[in-house]
Amino acid sequence: MIYKLNGRGYDSNSYLIVDKKVILVDPGTPGTFEHLKKDVLKYTDKIDYIINTHCHFDHVGSDYLFQEEFNAPVLIHESELQDLAQNSDVTVSRLFGVNLTPPKDIFTIGEVESELKEIGIEIIHTPGHTAGGISILYKDSLITGDTLFAYGVGRSDLPTGNLINLRESINLLEKIAYKKGVLKIYSGHGEAGDLSAFSNAMLFI
Repeated sequence: MIYKLNGRGYDSNSYLIVDKKVILVDPGTPGTFEHLKKDVLKYTDKIDYIINTHCHFDHVGSDYLFQEEFNAPVLIHESELQDLAQNSDVTVSRLFGVNLTPPKDIFTIGEVESELKEIGIEIIHTPGHTAGGISILYKDSLITGDTLFAYGVGRSDLPTGNLINLRESINLLEKIAYKKGVLKIYSGHGEAGDLSAFSNAMLFI
């Protein structure tokens, strides 16, 4: 089961996957931590992993708070582990006028990918918005971070962004979505979408 949470102000949407493992995707910024924690506790009292779709501050800012609260490791694509750990320019925290506090325990998604597959979670590398962007396939749903929205696509003009890669990633997701029978697109901001998100994306790429 996927629960859509958060999404307040400029915060990203957060998603809670509840299965044999409990996964929190993109916990957002510290300013919404208490609110999001209350929402999470409605469904579970544990988090096994925190997964970041990419390292931008509005998605990862409260990683460290949820890690402290639930003792959960943070997972991110290998190409952005050091960016998150060192609060590099790729996190764009300075655009938000803040300094990011990195979580202490960060691992690459590849280190637990086989374990995630056992519970039906497939990780797809989708660079373009950032070099280390990932999307998550779970049952009939895709969590796409800031790669694909219901009615648009993510920016490609921030550090490590690349429009050609973004276009290729969206094309890849479309192929996977039709092959796997995806019905829902859960993006990093805004409302959930469906397969029409791919035709909408063509207006922007």
